[in-house]
Amino acid sequence: MIRREVLEKLCCPSCRGPELTLGSGRRPDLICSDCDTRYPIIDGIPDLVVPEESLNPGSYRTETLENVIAGVYDFIAPVLSMAIWRCSPLRYIDHENRALGRAQGGVYVEAPVGTGVALAPIVAEHHDALIFGFDKSWNMLFKAKKRLRNIPADFQLIRADYHNLPLKSGVVRSLQSLNGLHGFMNRNAVLAEFHRCLEPQGFFSGSTLVRSQADVADAFVEQYERYGIYPMLRGPEFLLQQVRSTAFEDVHFETHGAVMFFHGKKGADVVDVTRTETDTRAS
Repeated sequence: MIRREVLEKLCCPSCRGPELTLGSGRRPDLICSDCDTRYPIIDGIPDLVVPEESLNPGSYRTETLENVIAGVYDFIAPVLSMAIWRCSPLRYIDHENRALGRAQGGVYVEAPVGTGVALAPIVAEHHDALIFGFDKSWNMLFKAKKRLRNIPADFQLIRADYHNLPLKSGVVRSLQSLNGLHGFMNRNAVLAEFHRCLEPQGFFSGSTLVRSQADVADAFVEQYERYGIYPMLRGPEFLLQQVRSTAFEDVHFETHGAVMFFHGKKGADVVDVTRTETDTRAS
């Protein structure tokens, strides 16, 4: 069952309609009141990805890879982090803890949530945020659901496209994207979408692989790019420029090996750099 407080934060990714209702029946869908689009709920996880007429080959390839590695991700991620990226896995936990703390009773978003490996260890009873975990990989989401089932917090996992999150504008207080930016096919579009979802003075943070920090890591990244797994990566300064160009303010970063951690916030009085609701429906 999808709780009312969750539905109040969601919108239709097809038309940006502000009301999704829970259908009736043994296997109810989420239904948009405006365009009547139906979104299935599978094992308690709504599938809020708009069906594509023609799949983006790069996006499909990345999603397929994530589904394949989901089963071994928890084992290989720490090894890659220490041996290749030269970054302690504990740094992810530390940054996750900071990001969740910034929510302070508001909405906290993890996109991508992966298997929940960074989120599960830090959620405590004193955290009163409403937690959303978004990912496009079903296998990652199923692993995350199993890991997070006993955490002492309100959370909802959702399958979604990062370029088109099913969230109303300005409802998120803290959004974290660990190891996200280097995998997004259109980083500018995703950053604009993150910006839209944040409330004024909302916090944005995350981590990404960057070039020119470790020779071994660069060799691996080149292979990722060669086979189209990830889009072309750059050094820290290039990625920071992309974040700042999306109207995020007070952006700070630190690098540990080939991993850059960053945090910033949305301005108090800014115009969203994404499509307006009217433009979205017109298109």
